[in-house]
Amino acid sequence: MAYIDDITALSPEHVWQFDGAYTDFFGAANGTNAGFATSTAICEGAANSVESNNTADRVTIPTQADIDGAATSKALGGWLRVNSIQLPPKSVYREGTTGNQYNIIMWAGNKLMLDIVSGSVVLQAFSNNVLKPNRIYHVFTRFIGGGEFALYIDGVKQAITVPTNAQAGVANIPARTAAEFADPSGSTEAGNATVLLNAPTNGRYNYWATFFGATATALTDSLIRTELFEKGALPSVVVNNQTDLDALANTLRPDEPLNIRVADNGGNLTLIADNITHDPLASIHIQWMGAGTLTYINTNGSNASIISTPNGGTINLITPATLTAAPLIPNTEVRIYESGTITELAGIESSGASFSASIQAPFVDIVIHKQDYVYIRVDGIDMTQGNVALPVNQQFDRNYNGD
Repeated sequence: MAYIDDITALSPEHVWQFDGAYTDFFGAANGTNAGFATSTAICEGAANSVESNNTADRVTIPTQADIDGAATSKALGGWLRVNSIQLPPKSVYREGTTGNQYNIIMWAGNKLMLDIVSGSVVLQAFSNNVLKPNRIYHVFTRFIGGGEFALYIDGVKQAITVPTNAQAGVANIPARTAAEFADPSGSTEAGNATVLLNAPTNGRYNYWATFFGATATALTDSLIRTELFEKGALPSVVVNNQTDLDALANTLRPDEPLNIRVADNGGNLTLIADNITHDPLASIHIQWMGAGTLTYINTNGSNASIISTPNGGTINLITPATLTAAPLIPNTEVRIYESGTITELAGIESSGASFSASIQAPFVDIVIHKQDYVYIRVDGIDMTQGNVALPVNQQFDRNYNGD
């Protein structure tokens, strides 16, 4: 399914792909360009993006009731990239120049802000972190009258808001002047105070969509993350098999939308990562494009933890854990199997007082057997939560006949 289809399945009112053009894919609000240029794509499905190269560049959207009209609920956002720490403040997008407004503004150090003004009420939400130069972000905003307002970065709701409870406290945002991307055409305000704003320098845009009324209300946090961000994120690298993943051994995957995409192999797949670590700010560590199961084993310091499964597959993230059975009567036989199978993962014919094994499977079964003692079997031991110490109490089998 193409990314544009994922977006339109959510029933937006308008979509500007900005794929080198300014037309409205899903409505009639075609943009008018003044200064933007074509650049390289920053999301899935796009061959190009558009870029504001000068502070006076803008794209003007015609007045539409379902964009800038009185709104009880609205949501809007898309992909954004800037190539430097900007000389603040910058207007990413805005509806309204003074009075009632709905703005996305970049402040000092590339801190992003959603700024909503409804009469005398000012609502603001801020990005948790600054936007890193040359890093692509999915920026999304939402206002639900009488409910919540929010700013999302890469599908994650940001925590800093004014007021701190992120509750709108107003039923709607009155009508505003027509929408503009980048440089505003008139005098501007932020938070009801006059502020001079202009276009981001080298600010790239792709696939911006707007929702109004019921379609905005229907957007959940999960849909914003999975459908709008995860399905549109460009991967840093695509892995097809173990050889491809081995080429990434001993590397730190950087702060970016999507570190590693694992291609669909038509079934299930197991991969073992060797000291592949991920920047704490990377938004997706591993994305599995298959419909089956990817078993991804973190070894030698690998720390993948943030996953994405856009095609309905499953990822089992495994960090090897130690299973210890003790105390044992010396010369006990111990066998560990992949749970529900006869596939042996570890074992010993004649143990000492304990037996330990490093396990790379989510669940295991263990068999403990010694002649003259009761046969012990424990199934479904969960290894996903870390090391497991299995207490053993071997009992003499009074019915054992030596057969």
